[in-house]
Amino acid sequence: MVLRFYPETLRLHPALPYYDSAGVELGHWPALVAVVAGADGQPVTLHRTYLTAEGAKAPVEHANKLMAYPAERTLGGGAIRLLPAGSTLGLAEGIETALAVTQATGLATWPAVSAGLLAQFQPPAGVHEVLIWADQDRSGAGQGAATVLAERLNTAGRAVRILLPSGPIPAGAKGVDWLDILNAVGGAAIRAAAAIQALA
Repeated sequence: MVLRFYPETLRLHPALPYYDSAGVELGHWPALVAVVAGADGQPVTLHRTYLTAEGAKAPVEHANKLMAYPAERTLGGGAIRLLPAGSTLGLAEGIETALAVTQATGLATWPAVSAGLLAQFQPPAGVHEVLIWADQDRSGAGQGAATVLAERLNTAGRAVRILLPSGPIPAGAKGVDWLDILNAVGGAAIRAAAAIQALA
């Protein structure tokens, strides 16, 4: 299945400057630029994913970077809103994982940007069920964040399911996510995980 939409919250910059922690410009790379909204849906900052011309992560220290944002704004509870939420909303950690789930299932799935922000996520009004497409991390960070979120949302009366990719973590890898599953065995495995029929 090929994505039939282009989220308004995503853009591609063909040659975005990359600066190190000292503010020194190290070069220009293509970059995926995403709007990160707070829990109220209002924009807070931009997330940048630096890439090679072939689409891999750029050879820089931090290929994923958040821009600074005003002190009166907060990312806590927010996410990158790729599609309008329905009564069931998917939530993932990274942009690529969220897009993989949407590609396989048609379910609106938002990236929370990080495990820490995933644990703080606040679904908007009208969302009655949250499917957490968690990362299977060697460190346990992805699974832990998903559990913290699920317990909080359950307490608040929301239906929640945690969906973890199965299989061993490859040697040398930090973990396995649902994009890895899509690339390895296809979208059917993702749909089967939550018994979702792919949308036409």
